[in-house]
Amino acid sequence: MQFLYSLLDYLYMPTDYTHARSAPVIIIFVKYRDKFLLVKRSQKTLTYQGLWSCLAGFVDDDKSLEDKVTFEIEEELGLKSEDIKKITQSETYLFVDNDLDREWIRHLFLVEITNPNVKLSWEHTELVWAMAEEVGQYETTPGLHEDLKKIIALM
Repeated sequence: MQFLYSLLDYLYMPTDYTHARSAPVIIIFVKYRDKFLLVKRSQKTLTYQGLWSCLAGFVDDDKSLEDKVTFEIEEELGLKSEDIKKITQSETYLFVDNDLDREWIRHLFLVEITNPNVKLSWEHTELVWAMAEEVGQYETTPGLHEDLKKIIALM
């Protein structure tokens, strides 16, 4: 019986993409009223330290993408699922970062929230609410501006 439990644990264990060359990720643009949330990545993160970004996370378990988005909102911003007004999925595409020699399979999402009072996790050191046209003033992670254009096209 113990063997069966060990096998089940193995089969449902999250995949570790930490150092993988190619990894599926969710890219989450959080919007409150007419502004988007930008967060500054901490020095404790594996990549893009000190750059402004939207939320992101590995797709590393068997949760649906929408459940994973909700999980990231709760984990990284301290919000509750009740604070989420709407989740809209955009496109999925391959993004190649030649500087890191990594490929990201990006699943883009727009999340509209009802509560702007977020509490950042260890992954981020600062936040700002910015109009779409203000995002260009920040030093951002690769691909963020192009992704934001795709998100705006959803609205």
